[in-house]
Amino acid sequence: MSAAESTPGAAMMRGTRPAPEFTSNKPLGSLGSACGRIVACLFAPFVLLLTALFLPFILVSSNEFPIWRQKRVGYRGLDIWIPKFSTMNVTSSGELRETWFGRLVRPIGLDEILQIFCIVKGDMQWFGPRPFLRRDLDELYISSVLSRTKPGLFNSRSLATGAGNRALQEGVISIAEMVRYDLSDLENWSFSYAARLVLRTLVMMASTGVMMVRSRS
Repeated sequence: MSAAESTPGAAMMRGTRPAPEFTSNKPLGSLGSACGRIVACLFAPFVLLLTALFLPFILVSSNEFPIWRQKRVGYRGLDIWIPKFSTMNVTSSGELRETWFGRLVRPIGLDEILQIFCIVKGDMQWFGPRPFLRRDLDELYISSVLSRTKPGLFNSRSLATGAGNRALQEGVISIAEMVRYDLSDLENWSFSYAARLVLRTLVMMASTGVMMVRSRS
């Protein structure tokens, strides 16, 4: 078997799961399994409450179903389904346009909150790279990053480029730069590192929210 045939991406193309790769990221792995799922279960009622508060605004602003699912790339290149709030409208010409509700919640990352349930299910973890559409990724990213870790909510790349996946889609960051950020998270992992990620992410969300309020006042 050639080197190309033995890569995780090649195994995925053949319909088989690639062999596990070694990672020194032990704490991250544990938070992506039983411990992290228990914590996510504790947060789930608050997410349901927030969803109930959001629903009237989604229904008023969107012409689509308020909550839907989108297929993303998960651990080892396998498909996972991500629940999302409807933040886009389809125009008569078939174009997608962001709703006013989407303009409020997407910059601060609140449209990602339903991914808590993906952590409960075990498809995601608290700390890891954001889950992407398959069309946005290549085999380099899957074999370099997703062969070693599940997608997650908190990561250093989001701090550098903003919440969500717009940076890649808008050409602000390349796949190679994403690989460097995400592998750096894996290599530098510790619980103190995770705490700093959470704190800095909350500060970023708060700062973005303040800037949005000021721009509208």
